[in-house]
Amino acid sequence: MSERLSYEDSYRFLQREGWEGPGEIPQIPEQPPKYDDEVLGLSFFRTWVEDAKLENLTIPRTYFSRSKISRTSFIGTDMTESVANWNDFEEVNFSSSDLTGVDFRACALRRVRFDNAVMKSADLRCCGFEGCTFVGADLTGAKITREAEALLGLSPEQREQVSWQEDDGPDPEGG
Repeated sequence: MSERLSYEDSYRFLQREGWEGPGEIPQIPEQPPKYDDEVLGLSFFRTWVEDAKLENLTIPRTYFSRSKISRTSFIGTDMTESVANWNDFEEVNFSSSDLTGVDFRACALRRVRFDNAVMKSADLRCCGFEGCTFVGADLTGAKITREAEALLGLSPEQREQVSWQEDDGPDPEGG
């Protein structure tokens, strides 16, 4: 696996690839972004990401909303404490990524690979799952509803790691 780029190098990569405009590199937000923040930092809002290779990046606290991400690889990417509400992820590979504290609520997740990802305290409530894999993923403290449990094919060890939720809780803001 390639070495992960620094945040600055990751942002420059995204600029070169056309995902971010020219200009200064924004600071990483001090807390996970919210839909109504005046300054979001790195964001993908109403964006269509398709056939992209966004691997081994360091992009914590990135804001994803109302976007469609398909046939895209985030292998080895650090996305800790990012917010990814109200998105469609289809044929996306998050294998070996750091998704600690990522808020995926209200996403459609179709054929998404989370194999060997670190998903500590991730929030996967209000999500639709279809053909997703979690082989070797660390789900310590991840919030998942009991209703979704049968769709995920988790190992007995992973089932013990999860913070099972009886319901989806409130919808994320910005919907």
